[in-house]
Amino acid sequence: MLKNALKCPRCACEALYRYGKTRHGKQRFLCLMCGRQFGDDSGEEIKARPFCPVCGKKMHIYRKGLMEVRFRCSDYPSCRTFLKLEADKLLFPLETKKIALDT
Repeated sequence: MLKNALKCPRCACEALYRYGKTRHGKQRFLCLMCGRQFGDDSGEEIKARPFCPVCGKKMHIYRKGLMEVRFRCSDYPSCRTFLKLEADKLLFPLETKKIALDT
């Protein structure tokens, strides 16, 4: 019943497979069409991801905390650049000039 109400956030497909649970006990799913893994509350994505100041590629969320979000370069492990942003600043477009690097 709940499985039919969910759709993949990437391709909007309803062909989902239960794919374990998160460390907090929430159900995870795997899209059978595009292979994306997501949780049942994954509707809150950051719309503007920062770009890597070293190689210029987009960055992915590496770790979420209450006060900060850490990003890692999508070209990891070739590029090992990390960015740390305060959680309240993610509502606005991201500027990489104001971000401190953790390398």
